[in-house]
Amino acid sequence: MHTNNQLENAPFGKGEKLWHAKNQLATDFGTLVSDAEQLLQSTANYSGETINAARDKFQNTLAHFKGRVSDAQSAAAGTLNRAASATDGYVHENPWKVIGVVAAVSLLVAFLLPRK
Repeated sequence: MHTNNQLENAPFGKGEKLWHAKNQLATDFGTLVSDAEQLLQSTANYSGETINAARDKFQNTLAHFKGRVSDAQSAAAGTLNRAASATDGYVHENPWKVIGVVAAVSLLVAFLLPRK
């Protein structure tokens, strides 16, 4: 598992750090779900009302959690698609405004960067 310090020292920008952290979280979550499912399978041979009830409750909770994560991923993907579509539409409707803003920002960055 990565610590914040490891992510800060990684050789990429803030956006890429966030993307990397998100991917690592998704991987860790997948591992957690897989381990939980293996645990449920390994306890299938044990009997008794208490363990069966606990296993059923855990299984239901895990299924609910997986559904909520899936819903959150779908919502995030939908939001990203809408934002990309809106941005694309704006750029196509206002190309000269976008070119002007990019040029102004480029000049500002060039002016602010230290010269060697």
